[in-house]
Amino acid sequence: MPRGTRLKAGELVGRLATLDIDEGVRIEGAAGKMFVNRNSSGVFVVQYGNDFQYLDSARQVLSAIKSRFNDKYVAWAY
Repeated sequence: MPRGTRLKAGELVGRLATLDIDEGVRIEGAAGKMFVNRNSSGVFVVQYGNDFQYLDSARQVLSAIKSRFNDKYVAWAY
């Protein structure tokens, strides 16, 4: 099963900003996995384990990613 398309660090903010409701981004690192989707209202839904955050912008999502993983992660679009 394909894992999706690997995103480069510079692509992540742009991909998040244009994320559609049927797309998502998976972040993998030593700290675990994080999933980012967008709901029909345009709000980002960030899942880490059993915790969910609802964020308004791609920059806020990037900040949440960096707070969990620092710069040691791999991002996949699916």
